Amino acid sequence: MPRIRTVKPEFWEDELLGVMPRDARLLFIATFNMADDEGLLRWTPAYIKASAFMYDDDLTIGDVGKLMQCLADAGLVFPYIGGVARQQMAVVVNFRKHQRINRPQKSKLIPPSLQNGEVRRMYARRDGWVCQLCGGDIPQRPVANDSHNLSIDHIKPQSVGGTDHPSNVRAAHQACNKSRRDTPDGEEFVPPRSLAGLDKSLSDALSGSLNPSWNGAVNDSVTESHASVTDPPEVSTQSDISSVNDSVNGSVSHSLLERKGREQGREGKGTPQPPLSGSAIEPDVVQTGRALPDRMTDAFLERFKAGNAYNPRQVRRVIAETLANDTDPRELWQALLRIGGTSKPLSAGTLQFAFADIRKTAAAGSNVFALASGQPLPGPDTTLAGWAAVAASFDSSEDSA
Repeated sequence: MPRIRTVKPEFWEDELLGVMPRDARLLFIATFNMADDEGLLRWTPAYIKASAFMYDDDLTIGDVGKLMQCLADAGLVFPYIGGVARQQMAVVVNFRKHQRINRPQKSKLIPPSLQNGEVRRMYARRDGWVCQLCGGDIPQRPVANDSHNLSIDHIKPQSVGGTDHPSNVRAAHQACNKSRRDTPDGEEFVPPRSLAGLDKSLSDALSGSLNPSWNGAVNDSVTESHASVTDPPEVSTQSDISSVNDSVNGSVSHSLLERKGREQGREGKGTPQPPLSGSAIEPDVVQTGRALPDRMTDAFLERFKAGNAYNPRQVRRVIAETLANDTDPRELWQALLRIGGTSKPLSAGTLQFAFADIRKTAAAGSNVFALASGQPLPGPDTTLAGWAAVAASFDSSEDSA
C-alpha cells in the first residue's frame, strides 16, 4: 500500500543523483512510497513497472530494469533475495535517515540476512564506517586484530525480541558489540581496552599492509561466498540476484570476483602499485615512504586548505575510500584539483561529478561511456558516468518520438 513520504529540498541538488537519468530519479522517489516503514520493498521489474510507471507505455520492463540497476549501482538501493520463497526484494539504504516515521508499523517483509558479508558492508556504508557504539572508525578492509573489524549490533537484542530489520541494526566494532552484550542492564557502555591502537590498524588496513595469511583467508572466504550455489535459503547472496534477474543486477558476482583479484594485488599478492609520476601529479604526492592516501591528502591540503574549511580527516577518508575502489590515482588527483579549484566540499558525490566531467572532456564528444550489455562496470565512478550516457540515450529517444 502506498504511504505518505517526504522529499527534502536537498534531493534536487544532490550531485550523485544529478548524473542519473530523470526516470531513475523519479523511480528513487517512488521507492519512498512503495517501501514499508523499514525501507523494504519488492524489487522485480514487472512490479516496479506496474507500481511506478503504469501509465508510461514508452517504458518497457527492460527499461525499468535498467533504471533499477542504476539505483543499485549508485548504492541508493540494495537488492537481495529474502525468505524461504526466495523473493526479490530491496532495501532503500538511507531510508530512516530521510524519512520520519511517526507510528512505524511492523514490516511483513523478510530483511536481508546478516550472515552475508555484502549485507553487513551495506549497513557499514550506511553508517559511514563509524562504530555506532564508541564513535570510532571501522576498517573497511579486515585487519589482523579482530576487535577492530566490522560487526553488526542489534539495538534491541534478539534475546528480547529484536529483529534483523534495518531500523534495529547498526555497524559496530566486534569488541564493542561483545562488550555491549556483556554490559549489565542499566550500566553505561564503556568502549573496551582492546580497541587501543585502532588508528594504526586502520591506517595499515587502508594502505594495504595486512598480514598475508590473513589476506588469503579473507579472499578465500569472499570467493566461496560468491561462487557457491548451495547456500541455505535464508542466506542472501549477490549471485542469487544475478541468476534470478540479470536485467537488474547483471554480472554482479563476476565483478565482485574481479575486484577480489585486484585487491590481492594491493595486498601484496600481485604486482605492487608503481609510484605516481607524470605532469598531472605534484612532487609532494610522489614522495616515497608514506601511504598513498596520506601523500595525496597532504598535497591537496597544502594547495587548497587556505581560505577553505577542509577537514584533514574527512579529506583522507574520502581519498582512501576512492583508492580502495581501484580508482587510478592520477585520475583521482585530477578530480581533486578540479574540486579544490572551485572550493567545493570534498565528498564521494563531488568526486563522482568531477570524474564524469573529466571523462566527458576527454571523450571530446564521443560516447565512451556507453554501457556494454551484460558487462560489469569497473567501479562506482565509471558506473555513474555510464548512467549519464544512458540518460542521454533516453533523451534522444524522446526527441525522435
